[in-house]
Amino acid sequence: MFVDVVDRFLAMAERHPHRSAIETSDGRYSYAWLEERVRAYAKIFSALPEPKIAIALPQVADAYACILASGLAGGFHTPMNTTAPADKLKRILRSFEPDFVVASAATAGELLDAAPNAVHIDPTTVSSSDGLSGAGRRNRLAYVMFTSGSTGEPKGVMISRASLANYVDWLGTLGITPDDRLSQQPNLAFDISMTDIFGALCFGASLHPLNEETDRMFPAQFIARKGITIWNSTPSAVSLMMRARQVTRENLSTVRLFNFCGEPLVRQQLDAIFAVVPEALAQNTYGPTEATIAITEQPLTASDYERFCGASVALGPCIPNMKVTLVGGPSPNEGQVVISGPQLAEGYWRDPVRTDQAFQAIPELGGERGYFTGDWAEMRDGNLFFKERIDFQVKVKGYRIEMDEVVSAIRKCGWPVAIVFKRDDSLAAVVESNGGAPLDEAALKAALTTVIEAHAVPSRILEIPKAPRNENDKLDRKAAAAWFEETLHAMKERRKNG
Repeated sequence: MFVDVVDRFLAMAERHPHRSAIETSDGRYSYAWLEERVRAYAKIFSALPEPKIAIALPQVADAYACILASGLAGGFHTPMNTTAPADKLKRILRSFEPDFVVASAATAGELLDAAPNAVHIDPTTVSSSDGLSGAGRRNRLAYVMFTSGSTGEPKGVMISRASLANYVDWLGTLGITPDDRLSQQPNLAFDISMTDIFGALCFGASLHPLNEETDRMFPAQFIARKGITIWNSTPSAVSLMMRARQVTRENLSTVRLFNFCGEPLVRQQLDAIFAVVPEALAQNTYGPTEATIAITEQPLTASDYERFCGASVALGPCIPNMKVTLVGGPSPNEGQVVISGPQLAEGYWRDPVRTDQAFQAIPELGGERGYFTGDWAEMRDGNLFFKERIDFQVKVKGYRIEMDEVVSAIRKCGWPVAIVFKRDDSLAAVVESNGGAPLDEAALKAALTTVIEAHAVPSRILEIPKAPRNENDKLDRKAAAAWFEETLHAMKERRKNG
């Protein structure tokens, strides 16, 4: 029997009412305050038996209150990245069809035409003096996390309360106490943010979101200023600290645990951390949204991390109750990663066809249900290492991106034929001449930011007279990437030679 995350939070609020639950740039909020706020929102949501709540708020205290309140009220929520283009947020709202949209008046003015039947809740109008009493109700689902879709339409991953509870049980093994101070760096629509939120609020610790742009640009300074003890992010954040020359003992000495997820962790990042805080523990984790945040853990210390480093750092063994099977490879030690266990998502929101494609029986496990990730991995010396994606879904700076979604966005901006590919830690694109004006790269990038999120916009876009195609007359991504590199090299040579 699992322990629900809302019950965990309520127990912490009863035990530690005056301790800090959330500290933002706006102030400090106690567990008692947060419980009152949760109950105030829950009373509004519980007017319906199974409310669906879209939370269109930045990383502020009311956003976290709404996440917990949706669970207390017998509903479930979808968190939204308010920095994403309005067009993408509207597509999510049309798919989710929420009963309530929690947003500022300004944000609601931009989005609510996509949810005409939803009740808008402005946080400034919610009174904490009138809240839901008792233990409330529980829904089967905890949240629906919308990720990029190959058609350009976001796909919603349905995570159950039981799946989330298994993950939070594992968080309990990290020894989180009320004295811990957890960072909250990812935006709310990036599922690793749930590690921070429930890791803090289910164990009596305090949550510290990075609200200011300067904090996001200089996260090491934020760590030092806030005395962060548990840092959770993609490894890209460490690279950002390294480029800013801020990986120093002065900045990082308070951190006892660095938890990484979302993209491959590499040795250079660990070298930088352990050089200044050799007493800290680092941890590499792996898991897609469809398996509730993370399902493996590889603890790393200054004395042993080198043996877990290959092209990237080992993913580690599975957390309790989860299992990884490698299928389709030349041996049992190499293949596509298939995940099974209680953390698997229920499927995709209102998309049974895609659900059946991704969640299938695993013959090697006697027909047990598994999620076929599209990740290719191999077991070497008893350690599991990620190798590559087997489809066109990539990770860029920790964000999962369907390259076809970027292609779809380029088409919307007036270029019908486009090929997108990963280049180093960014995307690049080739567009086929369309008979009109020549490509204005800067203008196309600017137009793309109104359709897709900034991290998905290719860093370079070149125009090609005719896009390469293979023998089946399909666009040839490999040939396009080779042409791109040759053309870029020729451009540099011309500039060098005057």
